[in-house]
Amino acid sequence: MSENSRIVSEYREWILKQKKDFYTIEAADPDHIVYAGEHASAEVIFYHLDYEIVQFTITSPEEEDPLFFLHFELKDMEHARQLFNEMIEALEKAQQKKGIKVLLCCTSGLTTSFFAEKLNEAAKMLGNDYSFSAVAYTGLFDEAADKDVILLAPQIGFQLKKTAEVLNDKIVLALPAMIFARYDVNAVFDLIREKLEEQKPKEETVEEDIADPEWDSMIAIIAMLKRAGRYEIHYRVADQEEGCEHGKIIKEEFSVSDIEDTLDVLFAKYPGIRGVSIVTPGTVADGHLTFAQVKLYDYDLVGELTAKYGRRFVLCNDANAMAQGYYANHRDCGNLIAYYQSPRAVVGGAGIILDGKLQLGKKDVAGECVNYLKLLNFSEDRFDLARTPEGCIELVTKILLPMVCTVGPDTVCVYCDLITDVNELREEMKKYLREEYLPQFTKIPSNLWEMYYGAGVIIYNVLHDNMEYRPELKEYLK
Repeated sequence: MSENSRIVSEYREWILKQKKDFYTIEAADPDHIVYAGEHASAEVIFYHLDYEIVQFTITSPEEEDPLFFLHFELKDMEHARQLFNEMIEALEKAQQKKGIKVLLCCTSGLTTSFFAEKLNEAAKMLGNDYSFSAVAYTGLFDEAADKDVILLAPQIGFQLKKTAEVLNDKIVLALPAMIFARYDVNAVFDLIREKLEEQKPKEETVEEDIADPEWDSMIAIIAMLKRAGRYEIHYRVADQEEGCEHGKIIKEEFSVSDIEDTLDVLFAKYPGIRGVSIVTPGTVADGHLTFAQVKLYDYDLVGELTAKYGRRFVLCNDANAMAQGYYANHRDCGNLIAYYQSPRAVVGGAGIILDGKLQLGKKDVAGECVNYLKLLNFSEDRFDLARTPEGCIELVTKILLPMVCTVGPDTVCVYCDLITDVNELREEMKKYLREEYLPQFTKIPSNLWEMYYGAGVIIYNVLHDNMEYRPELKEYLK
């Protein structure tokens, strides 16, 4: 028996022994094992190539997208067991029956809280699979992430259009005054049922590959995002004019080993990859990452990966990658500030391009807006401002203003999920700057293609010595 066959047999035997009350194990095919639960199921699939790949997926009939997805090269038994246990923990959480979650919202949350109690009592009595909760408008966009239907009370019905634009994957309705005033639970049930029946299936998102005929080397991009309480590791492989592969890993927790697992699989499938660009949130300084949410502080990610894999790596923050990608595809935009504020963040970061060149500054500090945030004056607490579209307009305007006055950009492109109309940003900035000094504002779409493409441009420049990056690591290159 080969070493590969031995480790697969040992691992398969171990995972088949991991029995729990909330699932049954189905293993008709030794390379396809299913852990079937009442509301969600997990699959383990083995792929036998020149190397052994294991894929984990958790799906639920109540969700369109996977709840958990990863693949890794099977070579370390302890690490493989850890990943399996992580999947089983996620599967147990997924067994909670979802039903239809409805969020009521009014100015303070008081009147809707009473109505939500009435609706829950009626739903239980009638056997409806609905659950209701209530929130003040300031907390709406925090609480809406896992809800299916949003009901706005009449006093904030004027927010319907903006709320529907931001929460474009939800059913968003304004309750008629007559229904709300009478606490007419049956009318609410009828309204929800009608809208659920009318709901169209979500359009499948088209994932664009990144490729460029000037790229004469195979490269990979890995970008980490946090959305809806889960971590997503997106990856792209490109070889000149053709995108080879793209996908994403979905996990509830994140560690550096997740990046290494992704790299193991990509390098095994595409040994011709010469360079990898990694895009992350947090603070990036010369290949070192500080990302407090996952307990990484000044971690030399580029140094560690270069020494381990013998290939060129570059680490860039999300804003710099977005700036580089936008500029590469809009050469007529002039001097540019690209501002990226991740979902539910209080402050973002900026990528700055002057005279066609990305400005990193000393230790990559250029565009790190967090360093001067405490100097700014806001109308209310910045954490509260970050929770609503109206608050984000003030927050982002005042964060951008010092840079706009210093750099004098021709264009400002913005990614912030609570800002749907950048003209509102422009109008807000007119309070502080004369119109002739204002830049052109544009919004970055949610697929963040510019970020991936910009990361590709950066690793291409490093591979071709168009930009110097960690020259002391060249001794590790194969």
